[in-house]
Amino acid sequence: MLIRILKNSYLKRPKPVFLVFLSIAMGAAVATAFLGIAGEVSHKMALELRSYGANILLEPTASEAGGFLREADLPKVKTVFWKYNITGFTPYLFGISEISSGAKKERGVIAGTWFAKRLEIPGEEASVQGIKGIAPWWDVQGHWPEAADEAIVGAALAKRLGLVMGGAVDVAAGGRTRRFRVAGIVTTGGYEEEQLFAPLVTVQELLQLQGKVSRVLVSALTVPMDDFGRKDPSKMSKEEYEKWYCTAYVTSVAKNVEEVMGGSRAKPIWQIASAEGALLKKLNAVMLLLTILALGASATAVSTSLMASMAERSKEIALMKAMGADRLQISAIFLGEVLIVSVCGGVVGYLIGGQLAGLISRSVFNSSVASPLWLFPTAIVSALVVALAGSAAPLRRALLVEPVRVLKG
Repeated sequence: MLIRILKNSYLKRPKPVFLVFLSIAMGAAVATAFLGIAGEVSHKMALELRSYGANILLEPTASEAGGFLREADLPKVKTVFWKYNITGFTPYLFGISEISSGAKKERGVIAGTWFAKRLEIPGEEASVQGIKGIAPWWDVQGHWPEAADEAIVGAALAKRLGLVMGGAVDVAAGGRTRRFRVAGIVTTGGYEEEQLFAPLVTVQELLQLQGKVSRVLVSALTVPMDDFGRKDPSKMSKEEYEKWYCTAYVTSVAKNVEEVMGGSRAKPIWQIASAEGALLKKLNAVMLLLTILALGASATAVSTSLMASMAERSKEIALMKAMGADRLQISAIFLGEVLIVSVCGGVVGYLIGGQLAGLISRSVFNSSVASPLWLFPTAIVSALVVALAGSAAPLRRALLVEPVRVLKG
C-alpha cells in the first residue's frame, strides 16, 4: 500500500517533486564540489605560498667546529621521512670581502650558493635545487649565473658601484682576488640587494672553505600548526611523539632535516610558517562555510516547495486521518517520498559536483582534480540532511491538519 501511495504521489505531482529533486541535487552538487576541491585548494595554495620563501632555517650548532655545515651532507635532506614534502633547498656560504669596480670600492658581503644545481641522490630521483626553486620572486634583470665566473649583484650594491650587466667586478677576500662578470642585477626589496651572489664552489675557493656552507634554507609543504604541534617534543609521551613526528608540522619536518645533517640545528622561520598556517586555516574555514551555506539554501528551497505541496494536499492528509491513519503512518508516507527523492538527488549531485570541481580546478589552478570515493557517501548524507531539514516544518504542518475543519462542507 505504501509503495502504491508513493508511486501515485510522484505521478500526480511531477512539478513539486521535480523542484524538490532539483533543490537537493544542486545542494549536494555544490557541497561535493567545494569539499572535493578543498583538499586540492589547500595543496595548491601551499605550493603557491612556497614561492614566498623558505620556512625552515638550518644552521650549524654552537659546538660545530668552525661554525659551518658540510656540503656533502646536503643530499641527505631529500632522504628524510618527509622528503616528498620538501619542495626545495639551497645552501649559502657568506664572507666579508672588498668589492670593487674601477675606482669604486666598498666592503660588502659575498654569498656563495646554488642557483639551479642538479642533485643526484642514490636511490632517489634526481632533482634541481637552488635559489631559482625556493625564491622565484627574485626579480633578476639579465640571467642567472651559469659559469663559475658569473655573478648576480644586488640592485643597491650595483647602483653604488656603477655596475651594469655584462660588466666586471673584482672581489677580494683572504688575500685572494677573483673577477666576476655581472650576469644580472637582482631586486628583492630586502637585504639581498646589498650582496653579491656567485656559484658556491667559486666562493668556497675564494674563501678557502672548500666543502663548507654557512646555512641552508629549506622550503617544505606543511600543515597548519595547532596546539598539539606547538607542544615540546621532549615532554611528549611515546604515542604523542609518534603522532607529532608523523604529522607534517613545520617543527616535525625541521626535526627530520636536523637528524640527517650532522652538527646542525633546524628551526622554523615562524614569520612565514605562521602566516601560511593562518591563511590555510581561513581558506578551509571559508570552504566549509560555503558548503554549509549551500546546504542551508537547498534546505530552504526544499522547505518552501514542500510547504506549497502540503497546502495543496491538506484534503488528502485530512482524509487519511479520517480513515484512521496515525501520525507515524502519515510521517512514513511523506518522509518516504522525500527520502527517495533525496537519494536520487544525492547521486545526481555527486556526478554534477565532480564535474563542477574539475571545472573550478582547471579555471583557477590550471590542473585537474579527481573526486575521491569518500565524496559519494558524503553527497548522499548531505542530500538526506537537506531533505530532513527541509521537510521538518512541512511535516509538522501536515501533522497539525484537523480533518473536521478541512473536510467540512
